[in-house]
Amino acid sequence: MEGRNACDILGPVMSATGGRRSGVEASPCGQEGSLCEDGLDIHQGGSLWAEWIANRYLRRTNFWACRIDNNFSITFKAILRCRSVLHTAICRHMKDGTTTDLWLDPWLGSRSLLELLEGQLDREAGRGLTCSRIIRDGVWRPEGYPYTAQLAEKIRLITIDASQAEDSRSWAGPGTGDGSGLFCFRSCYDLVRTHHDWAEEVDFIWGKDVARKMHLCEYRLLRGRLMTRDRLLRFGIHIPDAKCVLCNEEDESMGHLFFVCPVT
Repeated sequence: MEGRNACDILGPVMSATGGRRSGVEASPCGQEGSLCEDGLDIHQGGSLWAEWIANRYLRRTNFWACRIDNNFSITFKAILRCRSVLHTAICRHMKDGTTTDLWLDPWLGSRSLLELLEGQLDREAGRGLTCSRIIRDGVWRPEGYPYTAQLAEKIRLITIDASQAEDSRSWAGPGTGDGSGLFCFRSCYDLVRTHHDWAEEVDFIWGKDVARKMHLCEYRLLRGRLMTRDRLLRFGIHIPDAKCVLCNEEDESMGHLFFVCPVT
């Protein structure tokens, strides 16, 4: 049940659009994007799967404060590792404070109060309290709780919404300029993938007036794909040994051939 394909996301930040079922999902970045979407489902709640996960792993904590345990499944541990990505893309809108956990939700920046006050607060203290407990008559009243003076001052500077509407969250990842605030898989994929400036590398490899086979050799070298003897052995191809055929001193690797071998 944990490893299900999370296409039934029901939370208010989620959307079924945005290329969720496209081929990129099979790539490592696509898989990480899917795990981020699963993490949002757990955070938002609302689906049967999210409730099952919360009941199994999050009885005494919440999604953001949960510490990775060796007893957790591989899937759930992978989802928890995606929290740093989600932190950068979820925009939190503090209003009446009734649905934001005072200690466990990262409503004061990218870390929760429990993390900010590590060592100064019992993990069981005040469990279940929401931010509305320190708002009275439309004013922050953080007195009586174990904050540092700096944190208390930072809390007082947060503007309180006078509309008394419920707290909300929206997706603010790259490529979501339509203002909908809904999760988009394409946006999440763009957030987790590695961006490269290919122009300089392409010119370095292919912009020289040399034989094409030299271009190809250079390209394979930069990509770590040359069929050296050490790689052949790792692939299970039967050869006597991995020694360099030119100097017979060290294993034949790309680094050895181009930078160490006395013959080359």
